[in-house]
Amino acid sequence: MTMNLITGIIAVAIGGIYLVTAMLLPEMRMGDRLGPKLFPSIVGILAIASGIVLVIQERKPEKRSKKADFGFIRHKEVWLKILLTTIVGIAYGLVMDSLGFLIPTTLFMFFISTLINKGRLIQNFLLAVAFSVITYGVFAVALKLSLPRGFIEQMLPF
Repeated sequence: MTMNLITGIIAVAIGGIYLVTAMLLPEMRMGDRLGPKLFPSIVGILAIASGIVLVIQERKPEKRSKKADFGFIRHKEVWLKILLTTIVGIAYGLVMDSLGFLIPTTLFMFFISTLINKGRLIQNFLLAVAFSVITYGVFAVALKLSLPRGFIEQMLPF
C-alpha cells in the first residue's frame, strides 16, 4: 500500500465519522438559521472528498506515491512522543471537568514542555503555570467564557 492510499482511506473513514456525528447535533430553533451543523458537515464532506481524490489518484501509475513507510523503527522517539502526548491529552480531557481548568492545564503543559524541552524543569514549570494563568485570565475573566471550575477556581473572587 502506498502513502496516498492509506491516507485517503483514513481521511474517508475519519471524515465519515465526523460527518455522521455532525448530523447527530441537535437542531437549533433560534439564533443562527444555519445552526451548529453547517461547519462540521463541511469539514466532514471535504475530508471525505479529499480522501476519495487520493484513492482515485493512486489508480493512475504516473501519479502513484511511494510505498508506505511510517518509520516506526527509525523514528521511534518521535512516535513515542506522539503516543505519550495522545495519552496525556486524553487524560487531560477526562479530568478537566472534575479538577477544573488550572490544575490539569498546568500539568499537561508541564508534561508536554518537559517532553520537548528536556532538562529545564524550572523553565518548563514556569511556562506551564504562566500559560494556564494567562489563558484562564483571558478566557474566563476578561472574555467571561465558561471554563471548568475546580477547587482553585472556586476560591477565586471572580
